[in-house]
Amino acid sequence: MKSSLLTTSAVALLVLGGASTQARAAVPQWDRRPYGYEQRREEAGERMAFDNGMRDGYTKGLDDLRHHRFADVRRQKWYRNGDRYYDNRYGPRDEYRIEYRRGFERGYDRAYREGYRYDWRR
Repeated sequence: MKSSLLTTSAVALLVLGGASTQARAAVPQWDRRPYGYEQRREEAGERMAFDNGMRDGYTKGLDDLRHHRFADVRRQKWYRNGDRYYDNRYGPRDEYRIEYRRGFERGYDRAYREGYRYDWRR
């Protein structure tokens, strides 16, 4: 009696266990996002904003330096707007602006430092 009860229980566990793994396998792969997906996406957007700002700031800094203009990053339209090259895939626009402006300031400053080193002001 005990033997048939154990056998029946073992069979039931195997059947139910197999059914649960089959149900799990039926879930589409694209519905499961990897751990930290949203955070990596936001970091990528911040990096893109910073890089865009750095490149634009460097360009505008060199332009001001070559034309003998006073160094003032706030005078630049691209800096004030802060959303040049923005795409909604990069995350919220306000966060993009913060990183873009941070990169713009760094690129602008770098252009002036390198410009003086290479004597582009003459």
